[in-house]
Parts: sequence; C-alpha cells; structure tokens
Amino acid sequence: MKPLKNILIIAYYFPPMGTVGFLRNYHIAKYLSKYFDSSDLITIKNISIPLVDKIPDDFIVEHRVLNFDYRNFGNLISSKNNNIRNKTNAKSNSSKVRFIRKVFDSFPVNTILGEGGLLYIINGTLRGIRLVRNKKITHIYSSFRPVADHIIAYNLKLFFPSLNWTADFRDPPIVKSPDVGIFYKLQWWFLEKLLSKANQVIAVSVGVSEPIKKVYPNTKTIKNGIYDLFKQEKSKYDKFTLSFTGSLYPVLQNPAILFAVLKTLLDKTTISKDDFQLIYAGKDADTWNEMIREYSLEDISINRREVSLQESIQIQGKSHINLIFTWSDDHRKGILTGKLYEYLNTGNPIFAFVNGDTDTEFERIFDNINAGYVFYNNDKEKIENQISELYSQWKNKGKIDFSYNENEIRKYSWENRTKQLMDLIFNPNQNDEK
Repeated sequence: MKPLKNILIIAYYFPPMGTVGFLRNYHIAKYLSKYFDSSDLITIKNISIPLVDKIPDDFIVEHRVLNFDYRNFGNLISSKNNNIRNKTNAKSNSSKVRFIRKVFDSFPVNTILGEGGLLYIINGTLRGIRLVRNKKITHIYSSFRPVADHIIAYNLKLFFPSLNWTADFRDPPIVKSPDVGIFYKLQWWFLEKLLSKANQVIAVSVGVSEPIKKVYPNTKTIKNGIYDLFKQEKSKYDKFTLSFTGSLYPVLQNPAILFAVLKTLLDKTTISKDDFQLIYAGKDADTWNEMIREYSLEDISINRREVSLQESIQIQGKSHINLIFTWSDDHRKGILTGKLYEYLNTGNPIFAFVNGDTDTEFERIFDNINAGYVFYNNDKEKIENQISELYSQWKNKGKIDFSYNENEIRKYSWENRTKQLMDLIFNPNQNDEK
C-alpha cells in the first residue's frame, strides 16, 4: 500500500501514562505509522499515573500539551496525605464514589473536569491546528476514553473539513445503567453531534460497537491485537498457579464463584495448599484480601499488590492459568478487557468468569482460538471439574496438555488489526467483523 502522507494521533492515554488504557492507542499508533510518511502525537503533559516501565516510542513525534483534570487534582491532595489513595481505593465501590464517577463521565462535566479537562481540549486543539497547517496532516485518529480526545479531533475537522478522521472507542461511551452516566438523552445528543464529523467510527468489540450504531450506523469492529511489549516468560512456577493481574470491580464482577470452588477443592483435598497457589497483582489488594479471608484461602493466596507492567506480564507467563473477571447485561456486553490480549500472548489457558448474561462474543473468541474456558455464575461444578482436570494433568505430567489454534491466533497480530483499519479507511462500507 502506498504511503499516505501524514497522520496525527490524539491520545490522552499514551506512555508514560501508566494505566492499561494506553495499550490500544500505543499499538495502533505504532503500526499505523508504517503506512504514513510521518506520524505526530498530541497527548498530555501532566502525567498523573507515571509508567514504571520504559516503552519505546521513537516511531512518532510527540507534542505534549498542558492538561489538568480530576486525576491531577487527586494527586495534589495525595501529596499532602499519603493515606488518601489507600482510603480511596478501599471505598472505590461505594455508592457515593460511583455517583461522582458517573458525573465525571457525563456531558458537559466530562468536557471540563473529566480526563484531560478543558485545558487539554483548548491546548490540544490549538496545537493540532498548527500541526495540520505546518505538517500538512491528512489523517487524524482519536480514541475514547476520554471524550476530550474526540472533541479535539472534532474541532480540527471544523477547521479542516478535508481531514480523514477515525474515531475509536475502547469503552462504551454511554451506558443506561445506575453505574454510568446521567442525563441519558443529553449524552446521546452530544455523541451524535460529535461523531457527525467522523469519517470512520470503530470500536474494540461488537458489544461496544452495537450501541454506538444508534447514532453512527456504520460503526465497525476492530478488536485489539496481542500485546507483546516484553519478552514472554516461558518457565512456570513450581506450584500449580492461577493468577489475576488487574482491577477489581465487586459491583460488576463475581470472583466469589472461583473462591467458593477453590475452598471446596481444598476441603475435599482435591488440591493441596503445598503445591497450589493463587496470585493477585493490582491496585485492589485490600479488596482481594477481604475476599480471600471470607473464603479462608489465606494458605494458597499470594498478594503481590501493585507491580510494573513488565512484572505483571512475567506473572502471567509463569502461571498455569490466567483469570479474567468480566460482566454482561442488557446494557454492557463484549467487555473484552485489554487483559485478555495480554493473556493471549502467554499461550496459557484462560478462565473467563462472566457475571450475568451469556456473552456470545467472548465465547466465540475462546472457541475459535481454543483460548480456555468461559464460565457463568451457575457453572460451579463445571469450574471445579476443569480445575481438577488441569491440576491432575500437571501433577502427573509436570505440564498441561493445552495449545491455541495457531491459524486463528495469527489473526490477532497488530499488523493484521492495523491492516483492517487501513482497509476501512479506503473502503468504509466493508462488512463488519463478527
């Protein structure tokens, strides 16, 4: 494919912003840059959660603009009281905190105090105007969340209508739910207004794409590719290991079903505390410990608390089974967390625990790849049998008989995902991915 002049990426989440939200933006920017003569990036200057790991970014020219939002404000408070962060994490699932999050995710508050904030939108727009003029930008890409990235792209389209704009959604922008959003009709009006200038709208999953089609019928699905930032760990732990490296949302997820099964297996002596372990790594260490105590699993639990991305990936690689806790309901389906694509790089079986309705998109991916097993809240016996079987294999053979479908897993490379995006730019009416 012939190089296409110049592209501008607009991404609040980009290294060294230290949350997993940067991963999709980073990989799309990296692989899109190969199709263009030059690549530029607008992102934030004031990093609220700095990344520990060094991530190479020499493929793009960065332009960091001033920003100030609730994350930066929280850091200012935390610097005065180191205990505030821990207290906030412990209370993060309270109804009061959920309501505050709901407000920050809703228009018009999200344009002023949401991630990025008004300062980022103004500075990003001004910098973007100069870049489009000086570097003859032809294409722009922006990603939700936050909505600030899309607002900057929208503003640039107002000034330069010939720009080809791809608007991406890593998360559902609007959810009619007690947990997310207020002024529901106003949110949809704002989203429709925003996307009216987009040339392409894409989303990370079918579950995220479908609601957006309400205002942008031609929304397409381009799933994530496999994240391979660090060398994969090939050796395994000496003990049979299940691990979860991520955030906990007890209101939405249901890890309790796994804990109940493990308690049963220990009581039956089907598994032994001497050669079986359950590892957690993430910011919700205290919440994890509370659940562990509730099910009397202290003897097999190892809590690593917050670790670097590289350490997290090492844990995933050394584990025998990686765990995902997700949810599915009338308003939210296809929650294909980025964690799934980290796990796929390990080649290890994945146990996905879906709290709620059947998630056909998850099941289809797991069936096609042979990635592992999808469980629901009434699958206790099934979970028990599957853990017992794999644990028994490991005890008898020293390993698990398990492998992905190689032909299918190749489709999950970022090279392939980016080619899908480039094909969409040239042929916006192509069939959606299922």
